[in-house]
Amino acid sequence: MTLDAVREEIHGIDNQIIDLIVERQKLAAKIARIKQEEDRPIQDGSQQKTVLGRAFTYAVEKRVDPVAVRRIFEILIDMSEEWQRECNADSNLPWEKS
Repeated sequence: MTLDAVREEIHGIDNQIIDLIVERQKLAAKIARIKQEEDRPIQDGSQQKTVLGRAFTYAVEKRVDPVAVRRIFEILIDMSEEWQRECNADSNLPWEKS
C-alpha cells in the first residue's frame, strides 16, 4: 500500500468523524428542546462527568490515549452546549438553527 493510499483512507475516516459530529449536534438540538420544555439548564455537570468518564474508560479499553480522548470529548461537549444555546437563542452565533 502506498503512502497516498493510506492518507486517502485517513481522509475517509476524517470525513466519517465529521459526519458523526454532525449527528451529535443534531441530537444536541433535540436535547436543547427537551431541556427548554422541562426548564432545565443547558449545562449539566453530572452528565458531563458521566460522558467524560465513559469516554476515558472506553479509550483505555481500546488502548488509545485516554487524556487526549477526554480533551476531544470536552470540545464535543462545549460544541453541544453552544449549539444548545444557539437553539434556545441565548447566543449570537452566525450559523443558522437546524
